[in-house]
Amino acid sequence: MILMVTGALTAFWHINRILYKGSIKICVEQEFRNAHNSATVFVCFAFFHQCYLHLGMNNIPITNELEASVAILFACVLHDGKTLSQAQIEQLSRMLVLSARFKGSSLNDLSVKALSLQAEHGSKLIIEHAAPLVSEEFRDTLFAMCCEIMTADGRIDENESEILAMAALYLGLSVEDMKMMLTTYLIRNRWNVQIVEE
Repeated sequence: MILMVTGALTAFWHINRILYKGSIKICVEQEFRNAHNSATVFVCFAFFHQCYLHLGMNNIPITNELEASVAILFACVLHDGKTLSQAQIEQLSRMLVLSARFKGSSLNDLSVKALSLQAEHGSKLIIEHAAPLVSEEFRDTLFAMCCEIMTADGRIDENESEILAMAALYLGLSVEDMKMMLTTYLIRNRWNVQIVEE
């Protein structure tokens, strides 16, 4: 039993060190120092993890799969305070228009809502809240769409890699599938001509 608890603790700690740098790391280390055994550490950490995860999420008005999917796409592209280029706007529009999943929906309304939520809550909270609303059959397709637009220039930096890893984690993709899909799009887009906007 102790081994199972320790293993689960290690997995929690590893994932959250990647996703939440800074304050969560300090708090978790404090729990380690104060706890008396592995079971106590796990309980304390799991409780803190859930409180942190849901802080502010109850006020995010995403209620269905279409809203969630578009919100995740924008959250990936606009992470770390980035702005949309004209090329990205056109690519996003094309991706959504050509996807039968969004047939009959107002893409303009979905995009406006996603942009508003992104400005208010930021990428990480959006992804955490929206991912569970995406059906299992569409999750790998949505992540592929994220990879497609994030690797349009044939490369990704550390911050882009981190937000894609977070999206994959909350969408329930395996590490192997995430690496395979991301690598495929990086290879595909490596020689894309870059459009310089004036």
